[in-house]
Amino acid sequence: MKKFKSLMLAALASAALAAPSFADGHGNGIAAVTGQFEAALTYSSVSVDGDDTVTKQDTSPGVNKINFAGDFYDFLWEEDGGSVVKLKVRHTITSGDNTVSGAADFGGTSLSAPAIGDYNITGGNKSFSLKVGKFGTSDNYANGMGVSRASVGQDVTSVFSGYEENLDIPGFRGLQADINAGDVKVEVAMPWMNVASGTADLALANAPGGTNVTGIRPKVSLTAGSISVTALAYSLTFGAADAADDPDSKTSNGAQLMGSIAAGSATIGAGYTTQTRKDGDADAVTPNVLNGYVTVALGGGSSVGAYFDISNDGAKEDATVATRVGASYTMPFFVESVSLKLGIGSATQTSDNGVAGSASSAKAGWVYAF
Repeated sequence: MKKFKSLMLAALASAALAAPSFADGHGNGIAAVTGQFEAALTYSSVSVDGDDTVTKQDTSPGVNKINFAGDFYDFLWEEDGGSVVKLKVRHTITSGDNTVSGAADFGGTSLSAPAIGDYNITGGNKSFSLKVGKFGTSDNYANGMGVSRASVGQDVTSVFSGYEENLDIPGFRGLQADINAGDVKVEVAMPWMNVASGTADLALANAPGGTNVTGIRPKVSLTAGSISVTALAYSLTFGAADAADDPDSKTSNGAQLMGSIAAGSATIGAGYTTQTRKDGDADAVTPNVLNGYVTVALGGGSSVGAYFDISNDGAKEDATVATRVGASYTMPFFVESVSLKLGIGSATQTSDNGVAGSASSAKAGWVYAF
């Protein structure tokens, strides 16, 4: 009997050691739980020409989020002034070097108001893949540490509205081919879609009978040692399904160049994005953004960074131009999962026909990440 009990205890001990923890895996259940909680002190001061200066200070939750990841899904909840709920579903079938995978994003402001995001089916191998579905916007810019970012104007007349650090290259439904050549990766996406009237899938697409979208969006990514460069361009043409609905031409095109280099403990990055949108006889609008950042690891998990961005709304007359700079510092405190984050920022905005003025911001916060 004693021998039997000893064997049972040994078996139980072995099973306990072999069993995955809650965070490490449960087969087809939850494989990992990650997230963060933040408590922050914020300060902002906005002075718009012709108006009184508005100063706000507040103690509030910062960015709080939790993600449940499984073998075939991610469920994310995030709160940053507004709640976002996302469910990402994915599955991959592999045979040798060949794979077929499917993915879909469902998101919204609540579980009762879901909205489908990107979705696609991809087939390929280690060097080539073909994707069919809906592809999201492309934004390759890393904003450094950007803990506190000032903004002039709190409405849509601000040049920052809609592209806080960078102009997004619009997404669409269609076909995409990817080539993986090691350090060089090439992606070519082509829209194949009809946009219904009143749908905001893409700008300039609003014909009563629906709009057909054609074009191309090539992208090249290069990694060579400590240097990383991404170049992206796109050209889209919008034509009404019924030619009588759209006698004027509509086009949207642009380009994006992003790069970074690591030099010792420092990383330096910069980027430039431009777009030109033409809608019939109206003047073309060409917004553009130039941005850059530097981050430096100080040792012990601490780091410091600085950033800048210069935005132009692209108006032919009375263009609105904004310049923003800032610096950030983060330091692990007590344990690695708790960190102190500090940030300051300032912005100036000029315009002869819009919001002009200056702003400043500051933020201090404790972040617990798990």
